[in-house]
Amino acid sequence: MDAGLAVIRDGVVLCVNRGFARLARRKPDHLVGRHLDALFLEDDRAALVQALQTAVTVPETSPDPTDRENEAPERLPSVFRLRRLDRDTAVSVTMQMVRLTPIRPEDTETPMVLVALNNATRETEMAQALRDSEARYRGLFEHALEGIYQTTPTGQYITVNPAMARILGFERPEDLIAARDDIGQQTYLDPDVRHRFTDMIVTDGVVEHFEAQVLRKDGSVIWVTENARCVRDQNGEIVAYEGTMANITERKQADADLHLMAKVVNSVHEGIVIIDRDCLIWGANEAYQRMTGYDAADLLSRPARLTTPELHEPDFEAAILEEVERSGHWVGEVWGQRRNAPPFPMEMSVSAVRDRKGDLTHYVSACTDITKRKRDEEHIRFQANYDMLTHLPNRYLIMDRLEQAILKARRDGTRVCVLFLDLDRFKNINDLYGHAAGDEILKLVARRLRQVVRMSDTVGRLAGDEFIVALTDVASGDIGDQVAEKIIEVLSEAFLILDAELFCLPSIGVTYFPDQADTVEELLRNADIAMYHAKHMGDRRFVAYSEDMAQRSIEMMNLENDLRHALNRNELELHYQPKVAGSRHHVVGVEALIRWRHPRRGLVGPGEFVPLAEDSGLIIPIGRWTLATACEQYMRWRAQGIAPPSISVNVSMRQFTDSSLLESVREVLDRTGVPAGCLDLEITESVMTGDVERAVATLNALKALGVTLSIDDFGTGYSSLNYLKTFPIDTLKIDQTFVRDVSHDTKDAAIVTTIVTLARNLGFNVVAEGVESQEQLDFLLASDCGLFQGYFVSRPLAAADFTLFLQTCQTDRQHAQA
Repeated sequence: MDAGLAVIRDGVVLCVNRGFARLARRKPDHLVGRHLDALFLEDDRAALVQALQTAVTVPETSPDPTDRENEAPERLPSVFRLRRLDRDTAVSVTMQMVRLTPIRPEDTETPMVLVALNNATRETEMAQALRDSEARYRGLFEHALEGIYQTTPTGQYITVNPAMARILGFERPEDLIAARDDIGQQTYLDPDVRHRFTDMIVTDGVVEHFEAQVLRKDGSVIWVTENARCVRDQNGEIVAYEGTMANITERKQADADLHLMAKVVNSVHEGIVIIDRDCLIWGANEAYQRMTGYDAADLLSRPARLTTPELHEPDFEAAILEEVERSGHWVGEVWGQRRNAPPFPMEMSVSAVRDRKGDLTHYVSACTDITKRKRDEEHIRFQANYDMLTHLPNRYLIMDRLEQAILKARRDGTRVCVLFLDLDRFKNINDLYGHAAGDEILKLVARRLRQVVRMSDTVGRLAGDEFIVALTDVASGDIGDQVAEKIIEVLSEAFLILDAELFCLPSIGVTYFPDQADTVEELLRNADIAMYHAKHMGDRRFVAYSEDMAQRSIEMMNLENDLRHALNRNELELHYQPKVAGSRHHVVGVEALIRWRHPRRGLVGPGEFVPLAEDSGLIIPIGRWTLATACEQYMRWRAQGIAPPSISVNVSMRQFTDSSLLESVREVLDRTGVPAGCLDLEITESVMTGDVERAVATLNALKALGVTLSIDDFGTGYSSLNYLKTFPIDTLKIDQTFVRDVSHDTKDAAIVTTIVTLARNLGFNVVAEGVESQEQLDFLLASDCGLFQGYFVSRPLAAADFTLFLQTCQTDRQHAQA
């Protein structure tokens, strides 16, 4: 028989059969007399001794399971390792022990035990292989990069691996299983997609490459792909779905990028043509086909002809390709060839495309028709020297002509006379009749001015409603006064605009070289000073410059001195204008606006003294006072329960560059208790004209305090789109110059719409300034600009009046809710 048998008493082998000897690889007589435990590996001996004791002491009959005293001993290992003769190897065996009944009842010797051994090597190896297989599967399951899951048909997770948990944003599989008990509603962005998934897997038994958008734990959305199958029981009923999931968000984005790139290449304005190494056309986009008049069928696999050979040197294209192969790039202007049409000027760049080894495989040429640009360059040269509205010389050309006139006057001993004109009441015409009427006035003024001067004289437009008349080769006398009288005469006639007779008389300042000035700058400055005197002298429309007009500078100095004392004398005050939302004019913020109650001049607007404060540096303490006063007033409103969500304070360029700005804001917030999120600081685009890196650092530091940031008067300053992605701003404020005519000026309307769209796409809020009519508001609301401020809702109000305004708004809102 194959089983090994041995009779044991007191742990000593009394006899063995051949099967036992074969398992131990010993002769039977070498086994008799030895302790049984000595034949096994040391790690198994304790268990073996316990098994022998159990066999001797436990009755043959099964114990009563309810009898705790006779409860079976602790479960012992079922496999023991029998040491063989060479002592270096062991064989796994299963063991059974039976206590032998004494032959004679009176036999009181220690009972003998029959031990039966069976070779368990194969079973052990199979068990180990099973454990190894399970370990490998568990390792694959636990460490797989793809998510692995098993779910119930009703939508609960049974088991998931760590990768699955990570894909859906959970730290552990248990967290995912506990959190998601309805896969369709909680995991899939669109629950209908889950229904489609289950329909497919029930119908086909499997789902392959199923792509869907799912929700992660933090609410973000990702793309995944799934492969799954049904698990059925013996009756064919579905008991589970099991499958894998992989995050393909990057691939989807890459696919979208590639698709977008293909669309971009095919939709860009530039013509793009791809040429292979043999100089045959491999592909051309639609723009290139439109530009040259050749269809794709006329181009593909044909020799490339990028230029018009007759208009270039021989081998010109070959030289270009040689340069590209050498340096990787060539760019220049060439004459392009167009089908059934004359050649045209074209800007062309050619670049090399190389494989991973660095070998050149293709050339890519980008071509742009610059016919219009060539015309535009001529137009730009005109714009650089002439005003586009009136076609008069602009400031640059005026300065140049005056320089030449002064040089000639010095040589010839003559004089130069400059008349500086400013049109009175022109702003009123603009406001009442619109910019189109104002532009027509300016063109008619330019035409009439040219009629009263000589061909050798210059009539120019400086800016706005300011004009210059430069008279050259002037002899002695008051020729300037004579010309000024003629100008007043021709401009005194009515302008017929929009079926209305409009009058726009000038104020004129007159000055002479070398009598009152030695340079072009002095001529213009003195003429400007004289013009302002004329504007304030009533009926006298023109004035010649005199030295006593320097008194104006003294007055400006006095004004600056008064401004220095304005803070100490409590002459500064803040007025407040609401920011509102939607057609119901819900107040969402308030802007603090500074005013100066001068003891002699009365209430002075910021336009008159803020520039002076900027130049003198007084804007720093004034800005601190403004910030502190606005925050204190805000907290008073907050205590009354009527405070709007935020208060805005303007920060000038000088304040922004002041190193103490950040500390000032922090100190005011701490002292007044205003929540940082309730304070909005409005800056202008002019901060970009300085140190951009420092500006970004300052804005980031302010943002770190928790305040919000707005760009004021957007579109009127340094309107670079680059800073929009660099600056940590929250709001764009559309300047009122664009809003004013938005209801009837298509350009202003387009600008406003573009700014709103840009702000929305970049995640900014957008506020329209200067809203004064229902038409403007209707346009803004239709353009998705729901935040605005202006006279249509309220003028800037003193603190007490604005408090009443807020109380009224609160009362109206309560009544509306009731």
